Amino acid sequence: MWEKIKTILQHPAARMLKKYCGDPVQLYSVFLTMTAMYYYHEDFWWVYTLIAVPISYLLMRFYDFVAGKRFIGPVCYLVFLGVGLYLTNMLVTAGARNYPISFFVWFLTPQGVVDFSLVYTIAIYLLMAGFLTSTVYYFAKVRYRMVMQLIIMLIPLSLYAKEGRHMPALLVILLLSCFFLMMVYCRQLRENKDILHMEGSQSGVSVALYVAVFTVVAAIIPKPQFQADREFIDNAMSYSSWSDVLMNAISMFTNTTSSTATNSNNARTLYYAASPEPLRLRTQTFTYYQADDSWNTTDAYDLQNRTYQSPMTYQPRALTQAILDAAAADADFAKQYHLEDLGGLHLPDQQPLELELFPTWYIVTAIPSPSRSNELAAQNISTIMLSANDVFSPVMKEDGAQIRYYSDTYIRYESELTVLRRLNHDSYRQLLSDAQRILRDSDPQAAELLGNVTEELYAADVLLKTADTMDYRSETVDRLAAEITEGLDSDIEKALAIERYFTDQGFVYDLSYQKQAGENVDDFLSTTHIGVCYEYATAMTLLCRSAGLPARYVQGFNMSEEYTARGRRRNGSPIETNYAIKMRNAHGFPEVYISGYGWVSFEPTVSSNDIADDTAENQNVMRLGYVLLALLLVVLGVWAALPYLRERHFRRKLPAMSPDAAASAVFRRMRTTLHLSDSVTVDELKHSSADFFREEALFTAVDALLYNPTKHPYMTSSQLAETYIRWQADRKAYVKEQKKLRKEQKKTNVNI
Repeated sequence: MWEKIKTILQHPAARMLKKYCGDPVQLYSVFLTMTAMYYYHEDFWWVYTLIAVPISYLLMRFYDFVAGKRFIGPVCYLVFLGVGLYLTNMLVTAGARNYPISFFVWFLTPQGVVDFSLVYTIAIYLLMAGFLTSTVYYFAKVRYRMVMQLIIMLIPLSLYAKEGRHMPALLVILLLSCFFLMMVYCRQLRENKDILHMEGSQSGVSVALYVAVFTVVAAIIPKPQFQADREFIDNAMSYSSWSDVLMNAISMFTNTTSSTATNSNNARTLYYAASPEPLRLRTQTFTYYQADDSWNTTDAYDLQNRTYQSPMTYQPRALTQAILDAAAADADFAKQYHLEDLGGLHLPDQQPLELELFPTWYIVTAIPSPSRSNELAAQNISTIMLSANDVFSPVMKEDGAQIRYYSDTYIRYESELTVLRRLNHDSYRQLLSDAQRILRDSDPQAAELLGNVTEELYAADVLLKTADTMDYRSETVDRLAAEITEGLDSDIEKALAIERYFTDQGFVYDLSYQKQAGENVDDFLSTTHIGVCYEYATAMTLLCRSAGLPARYVQGFNMSEEYTARGRRRNGSPIETNYAIKMRNAHGFPEVYISGYGWVSFEPTVSSNDIADDTAENQNVMRLGYVLLALLLVVLGVWAALPYLRERHFRRKLPAMSPDAAASAVFRRMRTTLHLSDSVTVDELKHSSADFFREEALFTAVDALLYNPTKHPYMTSSQLAETYIRWQADRKAYVKEQKKLRKEQKKTNVNI
């Protein structure tokens, strides 16, 4: 079997494969390039890998030439470097003609939020292949520095770290396997009598076994599940900060949002907050959804600024109570709107709450705020502007800002829901007008509140009407909205049913899911059922609009990450916060206008399944590890049994050979067993066997049959086989006795 393997390895195809792909240094550089390109173009990583093989081979041969020439070599390398950079610059220039951002910005921006550029990708491929191959070669074959090789391996890994992108565990294991393979291949052994130098196949077998065992163990050992706090790394290395700055810079030139705008794992802290509860905070709203899966703003609604005015937006409880008061004062009104049995209903109190925000940067351009708020503590704000969609855009000083708001949780109270279930959008405008007329004399303050709500309702209806005109119209959304809200009349029932739909139907939250080109809300609702908060918020917004409810897509933060911090203001007063708002808390959610309450935020996004996904992937890797372990055990079993099987086969066929052929086979087998070279003579073999075998007749017969087969006396093939078997038995007994003596000698030395 071993002879067959050696024959296969000597085949021209195998020798060519070894020549072009058998260098561990070259293999390591290929895997480094493949890992980097997996980040930039995941779908075609195998193409870049195949191309990297001949490129790395040619570069390695070129570097061999450069390393072997003292003067002309460095000159050729400089020429090669200049030509490579010139060609790369030509590609970058050509790509910039048809791409909206520069190559440098594209390179540093998370690839999930920019369009694919073939020319830019080829340019980065040439840079990666040239740089990684040259550095790996230098620190492996010119100056052996494995620490530098480890640092080089971190270069492609940092591409994933800069945006927290998930890197497949199997890819990491393969990359590390190649690293250790190169480390063993390029090792520098010191002269030491205790070190055993193995040559040829022995060295290859030991390295293959080492790499195989490492791969199996790395795959099988369970991977720990934890959420690492990357803030120190992010702030120190500034990868994520660069991405954030670049994305903010890009967003300044567009009024659209990307489907990956809220897909971030950046741990950079933007604000510390003191709040009585976790909150969904808004920074910007978007009006129109387009077929290309993007949201767009309008100057009239989303971007128009107006000067901040007090007091805070109306209290939702006061609105509900005004409707109940009108029902109590006018029986006809109560009967018309089905409120006649709610006369004794008691609404729970709703007090304004306060959110205090402290930016990590001294000056910020926007303050995230809850849905039901528009009042700030003005003493800490240098310039206060409020946009038409109630989004704050002030310049905030380092003392922070206090925001008063009404909690959205009030809408979940049963007594509030009891009233809201009687109201619907079709009759709500007339209800407000009738209630205002009834309370005009008895409660002017409530009548004024109803008048303000009427104005807000008019703006919401305008939003719904214009969105219906300009939005991407979807038969899938219309059909599904009708199915979900069938039999429901009130706004709140429709909104809650749509919010629950995604959980009830088993939709999956997957931060690593990459949408294909052309996918939009129709695919999410009918086919994939996988996405991040963007998909869920988009779907609920459009479903609510289709059901006749004004709704808008909101971009902001999900403030739920608890973090205790203490400090002092400039005036010496203490600061204590209990939440941190980080880039990874960026969030998209819908706001829906509910009759009897006003604008309120909802949370359709299902719970994150990241840990479950990681666990599933780890389980798949572990299964692969067990398969590899089984194969490795089979191979090791065969390898361990092979010497015994070969020996048994040799002994069976030996008597059937001619005497001279048997003598030649026995002579080769004894030399191989004692690890002697092919140049050893029979006398030298006899001398090497003298310690355990004294039958000179065996060596005399072998010598005669090999060099003078007509000389007598000589042994038959059967006699040679029997004597050879005794030789093997005596050798094994001698080896066993020597091991026993060494153990006793070690014990004696220890006792002394």
